[in-house]
Amino acid sequence: SYTDLAGNAGPSETTANYEVETWAPSVNVNGVEITSATDIQNNFLNAGDNVSVTVTFRESVIVDNASGTPTLTLVVGTTNPKATYTSGSGGTTLVFQYTIQAGDNDTDGISIGADVLALNNGTIRDPAGNNATLTHSAVSDNSSYKVDTTPPTVSSVAITSATGIQNNLLNAGDNVSVTVTFSENSPVTGTPQLTLAVGDDNQTATYASSGNGGTTLVFKYTIQAGDNDTNGISIG
Repeated sequence: SYTDLAGNAGPSETTANYEVETWAPSVNVNGVEITSATDIQNNFLNAGDNVSVTVTFRESVIVDNASGTPTLTLVVGTTNPKATYTSGSGGTTLVFQYTIQAGDNDTDGISIGADVLALNNGTIRDPAGNNATLTHSAVSDNSSYKVDTTPPTVSSVAITSATGIQNNLLNAGDNVSVTVTFSENSPVTGTPQLTLAVGDDNQTATYASSGNGGTTLVFKYTIQAGDNDTNGISIG
């Protein structure tokens, strides 16, 4: 501080009105990460699910996407889709999102290469107007965000066992089991059914709560009085 000859105190030697800041905002070490996804099940994403990736800077940044929206390139299996900036301007963390498309598959989990943050004609700057440095580290395969958009298919259907069977004949009250094998693990919701041809009648075998989440599901039917089939049970 200082005074003039009359003793009047002068203004402070520093003032916030003239701060100088020339440091470019940069991405934190490990500042890029996959943080969430909608409708994810058992660590798998399906077509239509949205995966969110955050990019955290060392200081607040402002995004101007009037002329273009910044993107971040992902690695999903053998493809390189782009996650698009959605929110976070004015803070330190920007959010990018990508919607899983039919045909996307990644058994190891989504990953992100180094230095794939792109402005795409937009801008990312700090409040002082310094352009952000876009370099960042890679993100390895994240097994919490695997992608599977290929529907499971039925490999085989077979009558595999029966309780109470005698001389290859079933009687009322005996339980027949049918095994359905899928091409991949298949979690079950609800109570699926399988139609059997028992003589001239169609009967319903019901999922028996066995095999949920695996490749093999078991269905059971209890033989009813009046059921008759001299040729053996068949399945359409």
